[in-house]
Amino acid sequence: MTAADGDALRAKVADTNHQSRQRLSASGNPPEPPTPRCETCRDIKRRRAAALRVDDRQEAARMTAAMGVHQRRAH
Repeated sequence: MTAADGDALRAKVADTNHQSRQRLSASGNPPEPPTPRCETCRDIKRRRAAALRVDDRQEAARMTAAMGVHQRRAH
């Protein structure tokens, strides 16, 4: 990517952002707040991160598998 390509991309992104802001302000409706995070996902992520901090790869692998099962069942 050349500098000119980067400048063109930045200009396009800025224009798109400007148009989005205009549509939002014209509609009078603020964007919807983000949905709350899943507590089970949060717990599994926390447990996996803790396992990785202490280099417990087996527990980290179990938590990875648990997340996959949870995602398929709950989401």
